[in-house]
Amino acid sequence: MERRFPPELIEEAHKATIYHEQQILNSSVCTCFYCGYQFDPRTEEELAWIDEGPNKERTLSCPMCTIDCVIGDASAFPVTDSEFILACTEAWFGGISRISDGLPVQKATPILIEVD
Repeated sequence: MERRFPPELIEEAHKATIYHEQQILNSSVCTCFYCGYQFDPRTEEELAWIDEGPNKERTLSCPMCTIDCVIGDASAFPVTDSEFILACTEAWFGGISRISDGLPVQKATPILIEVD
């Protein structure tokens, strides 16, 4: 069976899940590769950004599961295509994710750790 999404496309999509603050802010729909949560970053109540260090854009953690595997439609990838998201989660998480398991999306509570 021919794959609809070649591995190279999936790898490029994965690269779009980091250092992507402007891309996310320019998106109207974002999807998490891990839990499948879809949201509008302009109306989502709380966005948790990861500071990636100097000269790099911040990375968004999923507002639902807190995993840093979110991609926005401004990336030009088909982020609302369930087959595409499944292909991404299978490639990156090896079949161990909320999407692969068919489990419902559940809100996670992040634990903040401060380091001196």
